[in-house]
Amino acid sequence: MAQSLWDAAADLIKVTETHPFLIAMVDGSLSEESFRYYAVQDALFLTDFASCLELLAAKMKIEMSDDDSTKEASIQRIKDLAVGIEEAEKELHRSFFAHWDIDACNATSMPNTLLYTSYMMRVVSTRPYAEGLAVLLPCFWVYMHIGNCSLKLREELDGKSTERRPAQFDAWIDMYSGEEFETEVKDYIAIVDKAAEGAGEETLSKMKEHFIMCCKLEYMFWTQAQTLMSWPDFQG
Repeated sequence: MAQSLWDAAADLIKVTETHPFLIAMVDGSLSEESFRYYAVQDALFLTDFASCLELLAAKMKIEMSDDDSTKEASIQRIKDLAVGIEEAEKELHRSFFAHWDIDACNATSMPNTLLYTSYMMRVVSTRPYAEGLAVLLPCFWVYMHIGNCSLKLREELDGKSTERRPAQFDAWIDMYSGEEFETEVKDYIAIVDKAAEGAGEETLSKMKEHFIMCCKLEYMFWTQAQTLMSWPDFQG
């Protein structure tokens, strides 16, 4: 099932591979301002993403059949992934903030951040758990894919590019192309596949809809950082 979602979004994912923000991050030409903006917004995103995982675990406990032998293990894995976001991904961001000597605690979600997190939270809160699994899948799978693409490009460019790539860019690439993150993604995909086995046609269709939408929102998230999007000045 998960592979069919990926295939349905193949064109979107292909375009994302060459997003200007991501290419510039790897070749070192991305401005530190854009990367700082991204890191702050991603930290806000990850806080909500972890909350979605925790809510999803609670919903799975209610909605999954007690006869499902994978129920307890799947719920625990989802909880572990939520903890991992705090201990690994957000820790990476905190290391960035410490290096830059900034405090992102009072940061505001920018338009595309709020759009993405609101969509995820709505689906996880109001729809069957299988749809909730699908709506969160792109954040795992697309990031692993982009991490691997970035690693490959870095290896091709090293020694050729005249730009000096900041250490923070390399740390990001290393995390999302790493074996630990790959294991998390594969575990999550397995849970999605299992949920799809007992889902009806309407739910399967919605899972596809949510996956495609969040692939779009992933692209828009990086565009937001590239353009340093901000809220309009409503004061006139």
